[in-house]
Amino acid sequence: MGGFTAIYLKDCSQENIDEQNKKLAAYKVAKQYRFYSPADVRKEYEYYLKGDGNYPEHLFPKEKINSFADFKKYWSSEALGEVIIPKLGSLTFDCYFGRTSKRAMHNIANYLIDNISLIKGTNGLFSTFVERCGKYKYVKKELLTLDN
Repeated sequence: MGGFTAIYLKDCSQENIDEQNKKLAAYKVAKQYRFYSPADVRKEYEYYLKGDGNYPEHLFPKEKINSFADFKKYWSSEALGEVIIPKLGSLTFDCYFGRTSKRAMHNIANYLIDNISLIKGTNGLFSTFVERCGKYKYVKKELLTLDN
């Protein structure tokens, strides 16, 4: 699994996720690091309908998926695991083996410091992220208050 890290928003509405993703862009966080939203699930459903992507039959039985609501039962972190399908309102990345660059971690840390009141909590190896994000010790202490 590596250094999987997840950061969760308090408000997981589409509007708030859009706003936070715009902030991440303003902090120059690379595009692949964004909070997962209901719109992302809808986009995945559209890919599923087109047959664009890999949806194994044993995980996505065609005879049981007749609507978006049916698709969401199978395309969820509860069904497939959070490492594969992020929870709504979560930002996920892997901070081991250079999978997430130090620059990206640094920029994510800057976003978190300025928006700490909007964050519900963390999961995974958040303390490793704090160690590797390149922030000063006093900033690390502030970030570690999120580690739960």
